[in-house]
Amino acid sequence: MPDTPRRPIPIGYELPVAGAGRARESAVSAARRAEAGAVDFLLLADRPATGPGASDPGPPAAIVTASYLATLTRRIGLVVAAAPAYHEPFNLARMIASLDHISGGRAGWSVATAPDERADANHRREGTDPAAGRDARTAEFVPLVKDLWDTWEDGAFIRDKASGAFVDGDRIHPLHHSGPAFRVRGPLNLARPPQGHPVVLAPAAPPGSGDGPWHEADAVLIGAPPAGGARAATAHASSTGRPHAPLTLAAITPVVAPTRDEARALHDEIGAPAGDGDRAVVAGDPADIADRIEAWADAGSADGFTVRFTPLPGQLAAFTDLVLPELRRRGRLRTAYDAPTLRGHLGLARPGNRLAARTAATAQRS
Repeated sequence: MPDTPRRPIPIGYELPVAGAGRARESAVSAARRAEAGAVDFLLLADRPATGPGASDPGPPAAIVTASYLATLTRRIGLVVAAAPAYHEPFNLARMIASLDHISGGRAGWSVATAPDERADANHRREGTDPAAGRDARTAEFVPLVKDLWDTWEDGAFIRDKASGAFVDGDRIHPLHHSGPAFRVRGPLNLARPPQGHPVVLAPAAPPGSGDGPWHEADAVLIGAPPAGGARAATAHASSTGRPHAPLTLAAITPVVAPTRDEARALHDEIGAPAGDGDRAVVAGDPADIADRIEAWADAGSADGFTVRFTPLPGQLAAFTDLVLPELRRRGRLRTAYDAPTLRGHLGLARPGNRLAARTAATAQRS
């Protein structure tokens, strides 16, 4: 009996928050090389604050950088980190949907939830403190954004010259949302995104914390690959009515060189630990790195990986040019992009319109 084909391992590259003086050059170079390597997506970090001793004011906003990169790339996914603590649902839903339209269906949103005292200090106003009720705000925020993406059904813009009808009013769904943190009428003021929902990434919920933003996510960021193939971050999904558990994406930092000795020397130069729970640091030649990635995937520790590179020069290029071809030789990566959207890259179906489904269910009951 022939072996069952193994699903390609999703790979995304994390782009750090770079200083403004080098942000444009480094992002463009990384995007072009990553796309040449058929990497699934770039994850653009963002921090709406600066720290003590900073040498420059910081980078452009991640959503702006992603929009710029969308004009210079054709296939790679563009995932923007954004914290509900510093946005309103309508504005963020509109920006991510706009990126999906601009990029032709390649947008994603990484839900940032970590506390940040400096960023909090830039977003306080009378009666509002981003540090207060952060988890509850996020739990309401994420499904509200997804609902806003569904306020226009596919095909709502009919543009019928003969009848003079521009839109089909029956396919528009104002929200009239009223919750503990937000009052949002809707609808969004642009058409449903090409992907239906841009891909949503969220951090795994800590044990015992109950539902978190990951419950609405397409992919969960789980930190370093857990030992023994544990996937506790997604276990709750199958027990709460979701048809499919989200993908799990583990965080790794490779130190790559053509030979093991060279890789060990580079690792000693940066003094990185083997892993601290946040991500796994792995050093070696291309076969060594591919072995670890393949072993984690086969053990069920993760479906895919987000790769954050060390400050050492040339590490993104080394991983792209040496490790990715080794994984392809083993049949663990696509040889080229085979879908036009980020959902397609990750093997995710385009979601149906949940507001249309709710409207139909209400009509059937009445």
